Amino acid sequence: MRIPPNAIDEASLAAIGSEAVSLLCSGDIPSLVGKFGYALALQREPQSAVLQDLSICLSELQASALALPTQQRAPLIQYLQANTSNLFASIACPIPTNNGSEILLELIVTSKGSEFHVTLEQLSAAA
Repeated sequence: MRIPPNAIDEASLAAIGSEAVSLLCSGDIPSLVGKFGYALALQREPQSAVLQDLSICLSELQASALALPTQQRAPLIQYLQANTSNLFASIACPIPTNNGSEILLELIVTSKGSEFHVTLEQLSAAA
């Protein structure tokens, strides 16, 4: 998803992360993937890949579902040093599960000149 240069501050990026979490927690995977894509789809259909990876994370954590959205913590924003990969920032969103463990939804912000894009990077079981 393309984002304007005036929306790369910490509050704006946190809002983007919160939106991605909300879409995942509500089960609106088509909107999540439609808006943010999925970098780790890896030759899989993106919607199916997100659902499969979410299922794997829940299984690894021995959880059966994500917790209610009211229990979400704020996304963690990290700005990256200039690099040749055009990586600008990461948005790490911890999502509690129904057994108290967490899944991490990670978005990456890339830049090319004054253009910025955010992509769903991965879902992982938080250690």
